[in-house]
Amino acid sequence: MSEAWAKIGAIAVNDARRLSRDRTALFFILALPVFIILIIGIGIGGANSKIDVGVVDKGTGALGAELRRDIARSPRLTVESFADIGSLRTAVRHSEVVAGVVIPPGYDDALRNGRSDAVEFVVDPAAQASLAARGSVAAAVDAQAAVVDAARFAAANTGEPFAVAYDRARSSATGGGVHVDVSTASGHAPLPLGFSYTAPSNLVLFVFITSLASAAAIVFARRLGVTRRMLSTPTAPLVVLAGQAGSRLLTAVFQGLFILAIGAVVFGVDWGDLAGAGVLILAFALVATGASLLIGTAAGTEEQTIALGPPIGIALGMLGGCMWPLVIVPPVMRAIGHATPHAWAMDGFISLVARDGHLRDIAPDLAALLVFAALFLAAGTWRLRRAIFR
Repeated sequence: MSEAWAKIGAIAVNDARRLSRDRTALFFILALPVFIILIIGIGIGGANSKIDVGVVDKGTGALGAELRRDIARSPRLTVESFADIGSLRTAVRHSEVVAGVVIPPGYDDALRNGRSDAVEFVVDPAAQASLAARGSVAAAVDAQAAVVDAARFAAANTGEPFAVAYDRARSSATGGGVHVDVSTASGHAPLPLGFSYTAPSNLVLFVFITSLASAAAIVFARRLGVTRRMLSTPTAPLVVLAGQAGSRLLTAVFQGLFILAIGAVVFGVDWGDLAGAGVLILAFALVATGASLLIGTAAGTEEQTIALGPPIGIALGMLGGCMWPLVIVPPVMRAIGHATPHAWAMDGFISLVARDGHLRDIAPDLAALLVFAALFLAAGTWRLRRAIFR
């Protein structure tokens, strides 16, 4: 058994040495992901943790002013006042602010008299950061609505004035008496911003693309008869297969950990639970390894693997939320996206980075990735075994 493991390690190390001498491969594994994270991250806000939001709140009354203060207290938002909705829409259109909030005149009177009123959210659909702004604004609106409902109930049952009931409900909600746990109607927690989104998304994207491209080594070894010569020695076929798969796995894990380290040190990304992030990288690396084995058996030449890998990887990345968050796409496309492993990996990273998740919180995402890995590895190993012995 120890001899078999030694041979598996030798095959994997030999492939790693060959890869370390390939400058083009190293560029795609190390340099290109960092460059893409930098460019896209700067384009969507960089390391800035604050989102500029415009607010129109003329004639809204005390509750409207209170809502504005609640929005301004959000750690993710910076609030700028606008005189009217026209100037706010212009500012959003020209990207002077990411999004806008319009609190209607008479907002205070409507709530005090038991009527509902709509707070308008103005957004440029192309601005990714607006999704995070919407979550923070919706949380503030929903929190105030919960306090208003509690005050109405208390006023109706005790006969005390609404203002008195509201002050007591507000004090209970913000003090130590009652904790109000608010989730937005959309059900989506805030998304990570800037580099905190582009680092995990490009980790998922490039680990998969690099793994598909690295299948060229499998084709190379098969085409030149290297694999058959290994089998002519006292080496079991399973050992050869495990060695080639192990090489792909080590490359994927190394690239994932490299991007994680660069994201933390250079771009200031807080990956949350590092144990959870590490397990997530390993699970996705297993998926990418299985996909690499499949491409390595489907392609007849090294050039074909290079031609197939990036288009397939980019297409799956687009469907799986590496290019844009899946929360902005229709439900049907979201469901289709989760037919790819990329979507489950992105869900896991978003939970860790933006929602203070831990390993137990990403258990469903890990389970889905392990199912993909089992399917890909089984199919890839079966096809590779047939390719070697035909």
